[in-house]
Amino acid sequence: MGLSSFTKTYRKDTYPAIDPNRPELSAQGKTVIVAGAGWGGIGSQVAWSFAKAGALKIGLLGRTETTLLQTKDQIIDSFPQVTVAVIVTDLSQAQSVGRAAHECRSTLGAWDVFAHYAAVLPTPTTILGADEDEWWHTFEINTKSFFHFTKHFMPKASPKATFISCNAGAAHVQAALMPKNSAYAASKVAAAKLNEYLAVEHPALRVFTLHPGIIDTPMLKKVLASHGGELPASNALDTIALPAHFSVWLASPESEFLRGRYVWANWDVVEMMARKDEIVKDPSLLTVTIGGWPFQ
Repeated sequence: MGLSSFTKTYRKDTYPAIDPNRPELSAQGKTVIVAGAGWGGIGSQVAWSFAKAGALKIGLLGRTETTLLQTKDQIIDSFPQVTVAVIVTDLSQAQSVGRAAHECRSTLGAWDVFAHYAAVLPTPTTILGADEDEWWHTFEINTKSFFHFTKHFMPKASPKATFISCNAGAAHVQAALMPKNSAYAASKVAAAKLNEYLAVEHPALRVFTLHPGIIDTPMLKKVLASHGGELPASNALDTIALPAHFSVWLASPESEFLRGRYVWANWDVVEMMARKDEIVKDPSLLTVTIGGWPFQ
């Protein structure tokens, strides 16, 4: 697809090293909260994959109760032993996030993994032609929601908890490759930088920023429609299992050397682990900086 990669192997589907069934990736007994968990999106598959890995309790956050209930039903059908809580939440509103955090703590207890997969894509347009309210609302969901998370959910985390923030390749590819998406791309850049600060300010928290790949979702269809394009052939897309299983891997001890970094689900984890010393020695590697893309 012409994209540079940090690893020689560019994954487009799940593979044994990130299989949720691996004992090394076990989420046995853990409490996992997924924001943006409505059925059909990546977050729903993330929640399902953590259940597969042995999570005991799962909280599903999102704006639409019907799609959250669909995700809950899918999890319960496959893993009836898992406790699943559905909490309708507007992540752009502090009061709503505060209520959700309180309900999660009351229902599920302290959380071990928080996977933030909620995002919004405004109508693609130029900056000049953008509706101001819609343009700024993108930042309220894609960026400000992380501020609300820190204020309300951080105090309710278990020791050494993991926070996974779903980002987007749009944050660091050239604007010409994804025109008319200034709000989406800029809000994702800001969110990635916020995560770096979160990692520094809370060293006990395991923070990761993740580009999930190119997944067949309503958001992707919206981007393509704005440019008069069609959905790519299936071999040009990444499977939804790839970011879902990669998220389970990030919550495991194997990813420890990537704390505070920005990674792509497409990058091979075995190859990254082989470069552990290189990554640890360079604090700017895989972070939001000027330059460094594409990787040489």
